Amino acid sequence: PGADIGIHRAWAFYGQIPDRRPVTVAMIDTGVDVNHPELTGSIWINEDEIPGDGIDNDDNGYVDDINGWDFYADSGCVFSGDEDEHGTHGAGTIAAAWDGQGTAGIADSRYVKVMVLKVLGTKDGKGVSSAVKRAISYAQDNGAQICNLSMGTTTYDKELEEIIRSSPMLFVVSAGNGDAAGQGYSIDDLPMYPAAYGAENIISVGSMLFDGSMDISSNYGSASVDLVAPGISILSPVPGGYAFMSGTSMAAPMVTGTAALVYSCRTDLDVMGVKQAILNSARPAESMAGRTVTQGVLDAYGAITYGK
Repeated sequence: PGADIGIHRAWAFYGQIPDRRPVTVAMIDTGVDVNHPELTGSIWINEDEIPGDGIDNDDNGYVDDINGWDFYADSGCVFSGDEDEHGTHGAGTIAAAWDGQGTAGIADSRYVKVMVLKVLGTKDGKGVSSAVKRAISYAQDNGAQICNLSMGTTTYDKELEEIIRSSPMLFVVSAGNGDAAGQGYSIDDLPMYPAAYGAENIISVGSMLFDGSMDISSNYGSASVDLVAPGISILSPVPGGYAFMSGTSMAAPMVTGTAALVYSCRTDLDVMGVKQAILNSARPAESMAGRTVTQGVLDAYGAITYGK
């Protein structure tokens, strides 16, 4: 099976469950092309805000925050063009339309919506931790249950760790893509944050190859990386089309999408229950021994049927 995460079986199971609940996933990343045909129906809409009237209708401190906010440029416009490829790609993995065209996201965009919180700008994806903190607070205040953080830094930020730790949201975080030579290393020894924060409400994700083994460039850690998910040559929407992208930034949205799919139909589980379902159902892989907490690979079918 290699990199098969059992998504078709998971979708079949999902299709048989009558009760669904809406889910909001905060994409804290670059911006997202909210007008991409794959994503027009997948984007969170702030129903309490009137578009384009220049007034903060819902009194949340942000004017015209219809689909989220750009904390990089301090604007309600969450798409700036080609520099927003990374976030668009991740959003597509999570919730691209199930319309038989192009690609399909893991979660059902009829129920799962992506809140766009841009914290990274320029073509190099630069950002500051203060923007990430504000984005997390925004996500929480505006009803997101799950946060995708496909980013990392070696700089420890106590305040950021405490904001995450005290949040009711579930955070799915990329483990990072190795050193300058592209060689993955243990983030137990050389921490990459937020993946290495010890908070209970984080799922830290490494990247695996087509054969189910860990990608050489993926960071790992028997204490700090929970599991791996497909992260090589992932096809997803980007501004103006589609692209293949690779890395733990692509693996994390696989887990985020699975978490959203499970949370939307398993109304008996809270977000921490969803985390347990994902980790406890990870498919064991010999090559992960000593490299991840679960020593396993994402299994969407195992997660969605967990405890059933």
